[in-house]
Amino acid sequence: MGPRSNPRPAGRNSTADRAIEVLLLFDDQVTRLSAADVASRLGMSRSTTYRYLQSLRASGFLEEEDGTGRFQLGPEILRLARVARKGFGLNEAAAPVMRALAAETGEDVLLTRRTGTQVACIEREPGMHRVRLSYDRGHLLPVHAGASALVVLAFAGEEEIDRILEEAAPLERFTDRTLTRPSDVRRQLEAIRASGLAVTEGEVDPGVRGIAAPVFWPGGRIAAGLSVVGLAYRLTDEVVDRVAEEVRVAARTITDRLVDVM
Repeated sequence: MGPRSNPRPAGRNSTADRAIEVLLLFDDQVTRLSAADVASRLGMSRSTTYRYLQSLRASGFLEEEDGTGRFQLGPEILRLARVARKGFGLNEAAAPVMRALAAETGEDVLLTRRTGTQVACIEREPGMHRVRLSYDRGHLLPVHAGASALVVLAFAGEEEIDRILEEAAPLERFTDRTLTRPSDVRRQLEAIRASGLAVTEGEVDPGVRGIAAPVFWPGGRIAAGLSVVGLAYRLTDEVVDRVAEEVRVAARTITDRLVDVM
């Protein structure tokens, strides 16, 4: 992978940006990196790279493997992840409801929350089927495709929706069902708001159907999306209405429970 050359918007802190870029190099497939790897991927000199790595190590965001010269995410990342999840107030409220919904439907149940121009899975309750989907905690979804993401975006304010779609442009196409024109996405969001439910099929992954309903903070601000996600041959047209009502009721239950955790 060659050096990155993304322009930086005015007003951003280049030092902080670089540190964040280093951390964002790590993912499910890349769990360890050497200083040479980081320097190559970010287009930095070895000496500059090593200063960033040592600073992040000293702060606990990275840790260095003994004898290998490679770095991995450190304990401070785990601590912040735990704090972030608890800070949402969602997990405690949602967990028993998600377990019940997974038992009722037999499918994976996701709790999603928007972060910038993406949507993150912050909690997952697996279904009963052997063939499961790879939507684990921390999995990032596009903001403009799939029920789990669209239901979160739909209940943001109009100005916020415009800003998010503008920042996310050009909207990526994942399948032939993905909507990539902002005007089409906005019409889809209007329909979701009108029905209080998002039902999609194959917008991100072919053959996958999602059914999602919004969860709200006290006061009416969108908190998260609750969705049932499964293969379309299981979530057939014959069962969608039943599952949709179960998702809707479960989302209302979590919304009611959030009053008690605030």
